[in-house]
Amino acid sequence: MLEVSGLSVSYGPVAALSEVSFKAEEGSITAVLGANGAGKTTLLRALTGLAPVKSGSARWASNELIGRRTEELVRLGVAHVPEGRGVVTELTVEENLRLGALWRKRQPDFRQLIERTYDLFPPLAERRSRPAATLSGGERQMLVIARALVARPQLLLLDEPSLGLAPLVTLELMRTVKELSRRDGLTLLLVEQNATSALSIADAAVVLSIGRVVITGDPKTLAADDQLRHSYLGF
Repeated sequence: MLEVSGLSVSYGPVAALSEVSFKAEEGSITAVLGANGAGKTTLLRALTGLAPVKSGSARWASNELIGRRTEELVRLGVAHVPEGRGVVTELTVEENLRLGALWRKRQPDFRQLIERTYDLFPPLAERRSRPAATLSGGERQMLVIARALVARPQLLLLDEPSLGLAPLVTLELMRTVKELSRRDGLTLLLVEQNATSALSIADAAVVLSIGRVVITGDPKTLAADDQLRHSYLGF
């Protein structure tokens, strides 16, 4: 499992995270929810060395994540998909996927991993030879997730995958995320502004408010509690 304990992040005098603690079970989807500025993205950045951790720890499969270089995290089975659909637009879909598998290229399953991502995201298979610049917003989001998957992670950190997508595209993307967890036993930490979609596929939920954990628990219970939803999730 992923076990985060007492994690605090500060930018100068400003505390972005304060004593954040929670657990994410192996093979589960944990939704990290909260209003803008709650600290959701900072949490993922702290886990992958992109934000300055003041104190606390994060252990995955008996390994401490805090303080490790990015390449070490990849080899430990951790992948981070930040918000923004950061594809290399000048490269083809296939070339983007190969970037995600750079450290696996000498391994015999390299080609197989890329083909598996095509099975998971059929629109990418149809466009494998096209420049990424020609993809729609939903297809670019598929590509950045697929690129992370070819590194064969066991822990996937997804930051706002539905941002800016149409409702039907969001629905399909969430179904795919759920399939990833169920099929491959992948542990997912899902940061989402779209709380309804995230709660519909999550096994557990963590709600942040001003950098602190205010609620952890069952997604269905949280979704059914009108007061909690209105206070922290805005719906």
